[in-house]
Amino acid sequence: MKTIGKSLMLSAILSFGLSGCLNQITIPEQMTNYNVGCEKKDMKITNDVLELNGERHWNVECGGKKYYCDYLEESSSNCYEIHE
Repeated sequence: MKTIGKSLMLSAILSFGLSGCLNQITIPEQMTNYNVGCEKKDMKITNDVLELNGERHWNVECGGKKYYCDYLEESSSNCYEIHE
């Protein structure tokens, strides 16, 4: 009985661990998808900077458009289209 319990626990740990590795998505990818609707495979993220105060900002290209995005965990995230 103890062996079955250990096996189940090990299987659960491995499943959760491997699913995290296979589905890695970064904060910029998540927030860009949320704000712009762009899929991870279509994003080109550059200038990803994490400030000491926890604010993160980056540039992203998607669908022929360019955006400046920012994120602060305690408040919100925004993406603004850059018109050149």
